[in-house]
This record gives sequence, C-alpha cells and structure tokens, in this order.
Amino acid sequence: MLNPYQLQENDDYSYEFVTQEGVIYTMYFLDYSGLFSDYPSIAKQVFTFNIDVIEGSPENTIYDERIGVTVLHVSKLFFENRENVVVYVCDNLDDRHLARKRKFDSWFWRYNDGSLIKEDDIAMVEGVELYNSMVIHKMNAKLN
Repeated sequence: MLNPYQLQENDDYSYEFVTQEGVIYTMYFLDYSGLFSDYPSIAKQVFTFNIDVIEGSPENTIYDERIGVTVLHVSKLFFENRENVVVYVCDNLDDRHLARKRKFDSWFWRYNDGSLIKEDDIAMVEGVELYNSMVIHKMNAKLN
C-alpha cells in the first residue's frame, strides 16, 4: 500500500498536502448540524467533507494514487471519534459532479479497510441533481 502524502494539520478539522507534482490540496470538515436539527441525537456529530485545490492544476498532472490514499487517511483520522458522521456532496457548479462522485467512490472502495460504511443518494434541489454520500464508522453506537 502506498503511503499518504505528508499532512500539514491546520486544526482538528483541516489539513493540507502537496503532491509530487506541486499541486496543493486542502481537506476540511465543516459543521453540518444545522441540516440535521430534526435528529438531535446525531446532529452535533455531522460534518460535511470538502476537498479543494489551493494551488496548481490537477488536470495537468499524472494519475496520482497517493491522493486517494491521503484522502482516506484523513477520513480515518476524523473517524477516530467513531460517533462522527460525514456527508460528502459533489459540487455541480462546473458540471463535473458525476466525475467527482466516481472519483470519491473509487477512492472509498479501493482504500477503505472495511471500518467505514458509505450510503449514496441523489438529492433534487430546485431541479438540480446533487450526488451525495453519508459515511459512518461501522462501530458507531447510533448506527442501528
């Protein structure tokens, strides 16, 4: 198995890394509890997961498996608190949401060690499809 890229931890919920091609990524978790107010027993543990390019162009780089390894490594760090829940929504502003979904799915299925469970859905918001996933640790006490 490949090693993840070296992480710069900005805080408990934010990380950066630089690929071998010099592309700088940030990964961060944001409080998503407001959307789960009807579920107070889990609301405080729900976060959205985001991946952004800070510098460089990932389109001009070679296929880099270590990016996926790094993303799942950060997920494992986050799920050290097994009560956490992550919602991943594929940005559709540039019409590449299906490609983002496929990439996230491939990373998840390739690098997940079986400790995480993912449920996928498509939400319709004002006539627009939003691909999304909910990820939870299989040992989460509130899973059942």
